[in-house]
Amino acid sequence: MSEPTAPTHYFADRKEKLLKDLGVLFSSARRILPAHVKASEVPAILDETRQGFGEMLRQLPDLGQDRNLFNSSIVAGVAALAYMRALESRGVPSENIHESLYTIYFDAYSSLPRLLKTTLRWYEFSGAHMRQLRAFARWTQERALPENYVVEFIPGNGHNFDFGFDVTECALVKFYKRMHAEEHLPYVCIGDFAASSALNTGLRRTTTISNGAAICDFRYGRKRDSLSGLPLEELPEYKNRRAAS
Repeated sequence: MSEPTAPTHYFADRKEKLLKDLGVLFSSARRILPAHVKASEVPAILDETRQGFGEMLRQLPDLGQDRNLFNSSIVAGVAALAYMRALESRGVPSENIHESLYTIYFDAYSSLPRLLKTTLRWYEFSGAHMRQLRAFARWTQERALPENYVVEFIPGNGHNFDFGFDVTECALVKFYKRMHAEEHLPYVCIGDFAASSALNTGLRRTTTISNGAAICDFRYGRKRDSLSGLPLEELPEYKNRRAAS
């Protein structure tokens, strides 16, 4: 009779690979952080971020493993929380934490090789990606995993966007709430604009769950500029939250 296998954890078991994948963000953090903390503190902050990241990975629920198309967003969001917690423990003001996080996102994506950025942009609007998004959205709508995303694919209207999707339930929002870190969510979400600006994918959004709305309405257009994530107060998703409050 064979011995029972030890339980595995999809994210935590991949910690070292995930940290390697996040290397560009850590490199950007080394460049950006000295504007917000003493340069001598940077190595310890990054080490604490890595440690916290590993611990938080073990707290992630089952999100479908390789079937989840948004795993990279989940992983980046967990790393962001570990980073913000490391700065909070040192008394860094919230505005500095949030500004540095967005700047790190933007620096990381902007520093990618030009060929890679071109390839990523091409894939974003490709038929293969549209098919993946449609299939992923259908799967999430089964709601088999309560902590997962629920997504609806939105085809382009032939006028002001090429494709989009509405998120009505967000795995990252659920995780941040469990970690009692909701106040950071709007600043994590604007990292989407940093990526879109660097890759020239023309992201626009009018509402987000992290700002109290019912949905996050992502719309991408290849023939327009992305919105800038900062200042947060100038974004439609923030103004709509204010208008609804």
